[in-house]
Amino acid sequence: MKKFITMCLVAILVVGLFAICVNAMKKPDIVGYDTYVVRSGDTLWAIAQESNGWNKMDAYEIIDDMEEASDCTALIHPGDIIYIPIYDLD
Repeated sequence: MKKFITMCLVAILVVGLFAICVNAMKKPDIVGYDTYVVRSGDTLWAIAQESNGWNKMDAYEIIDDMEEASDCTALIHPGDIIYIPIYDLD
């Protein structure tokens, strides 16, 4: 009986940890965009640092969202318009 209770408690712990990990990996919703005009010397990485998601989520996800919204690739030029995602981090 003691083994059974221990196994049940371990199973509950594993399921709880899994649920926490899944929730932590959930990407926040995009609630809007800031518009940015590219200047000489800018990179998507540097522009992503202006995002409210910086240091709270994967930088590559921010850059992917910027590329998708701005219909661009990593090759950007002065005068290009970039849309910086605003994330719901609550």
